[in-house]
Amino acid sequence: MRYLFLIFVFSFFINESTLAQHKVNLPKAFSRSVNEKTAPFFSLSEGQTEDLLEGEVISQGKVDSPTEEIQQMMLFVSGIHPRNCTRAMRKLSLYENYHNYMDFIKKSSYDEKTQKFSFVVDHTLLPFPMVVGFKIPRITGQGHYPFTFEDGFLKDLKGTVIVQEVGKFCLLGLKADWKGPDSKIPDLVFSTFVQTVGKLGLEHLIRVSIY
Repeated sequence: MRYLFLIFVFSFFINESTLAQHKVNLPKAFSRSVNEKTAPFFSLSEGQTEDLLEGEVISQGKVDSPTEEIQQMMLFVSGIHPRNCTRAMRKLSLYENYHNYMDFIKKSSYDEKTQKFSFVVDHTLLPFPMVVGFKIPRITGQGHYPFTFEDGFLKDLKGTVIVQEVGKFCLLGLKADWKGPDSKIPDLVFSTFVQTVGKLGLEHLIRVSIY
């Protein structure tokens, strides 16, 4: 797990200044719209709403163990893209091209019929390549899009991708919930990991899809 954490931190911080140059800075009048669009999935605090309007990506993760054998996770990530949703998704919807967006993804593919998105993660810090696969529709515009992890570490994870217009910009978000066998990773470490990866991941995807 520590290897994966290092990979994501290393990869997502590359060219971070590009995103900083294009962050949105919306007036407080947009607060109501942002809260209405996220309310079905997550209740934003006042500070989180302010961060979103200032172009920051917010990430809230929680992991706990209701029993010794079971562990559960919740993750909510959101940010406002400086382009409209149609323009932003022109690039983000091309899942088969994700190996061109992120250096640590060596292969990526998408099956339109089964809606299976698969990619191979490989890096010098990893002991071996890892295959990740989940089911998600191709997202091309506004809407709420469900996805599920069909195998791997977080098998049976269920979530929703949020794509909603906010003025001439695009609110992007992800809500995920998982419950399964204890991972042997301490709750606090697990929580910090998913929260950090969620934030850095969305920041990176916004950055690579600005142009």
